[in-house]
Amino acid sequence: MADVDFFVDVMVSGAILGVGLTDSPAEVARVLGGDFVEDRERLRLRRDYGLVEVFWARRSGSEGWQPDGFTVQAHRLASITVAETFVHRYGAFGRRLRFARLNAELDRLGYHLQEITKPVDAGYRRFWLAESRTSLVVTTSASAQVDVGDVWSISAPHPPEAVAADRLSGQRHTVRDGLSHLLRLNEHQRERWLDRRQPAQQDRANWWLYLLLVIDDQLHNQPGQQTQWAGLKFWLLRQGCDRAVFTQAETADRLAYSRLRLRRAGVDSAVLPPADEVVRACLDAIPAGLYEVAVLDDRRDLRHLDMTQMRQSRQARTLVSAAQWHLDDVQDPHLAARLREWIDIKPHLV
Repeated sequence: MADVDFFVDVMVSGAILGVGLTDSPAEVARVLGGDFVEDRERLRLRRDYGLVEVFWARRSGSEGWQPDGFTVQAHRLASITVAETFVHRYGAFGRRLRFARLNAELDRLGYHLQEITKPVDAGYRRFWLAESRTSLVVTTSASAQVDVGDVWSISAPHPPEAVAADRLSGQRHTVRDGLSHLLRLNEHQRERWLDRRQPAQQDRANWWLYLLLVIDDQLHNQPGQQTQWAGLKFWLLRQGCDRAVFTQAETADRLAYSRLRLRRAGVDSAVLPPADEVVRACLDAIPAGLYEVAVLDDRRDLRHLDMTQMRQSRQARTLVSAAQWHLDDVQDPHLAARLREWIDIKPHLV
């Protein structure tokens, strides 16, 4: 079962050999090698390694490339030669990837996929692993490339907001109007607004995620009100943590990436949380110490870790990745040094 280790690693870590979501083209090439086909446009960049495609984007031609996710094209196994980089790490690959086989191995490790198939997904079923934000597509009809029950592709990131949007899309106009009203209220009135509208416990997380997703739409569609919408987003993130909708780690991660995106969009820095606050929140949320966290010298060693070790190591990697975007803005030298220590071991985290 050597080749399934690769796909398990991708699903559990949400990365390819530890890269793909927060790395520049040069950093990905250092790990995956230089044998790729490049498709470059002014604002989009795709590098095709045969089995794997990695994507980047930028807002203008003068900016650097920013990571935009990856896809493992498992349906190509029958028609390509898998790159030596992957064969060297994981062993020989089969000609197809059976979903039952991959799912059984994930299940054995304690990871349980959630089905998110939509009515429009004719010929496919979709599954999601929330912890690593990876999605997986399984075929339900045969073709020249695949049989029924083969994995078609694995991709990331597929954030919780996207899942919430699929479930609550019919409420978009109501939510948007409510948030526009919330924008005009003072803090006490905003808290009362939230108190009156909390859904049932099982629906709370998706409802809050949908609020944040609609705010992101407004930030994009109403550039003249970016400062107000940005302020509301950070307020809602903190409220979500205070009300135990989001964990400390989830809040820190969202604060970090929200600050990053809004800073790039040119939003007034006065409304953004300070870099020191964001980085400290990320590092404080890491569930294991620098010298206690599980590390991998070989990506195939996942099976030697228990579930707690895997989750703690992956969460550490996620939070370090989020924090390192803000390293250059950190004012506290001790905090910056602490972050650099974590960055040094990040390649070995799950």
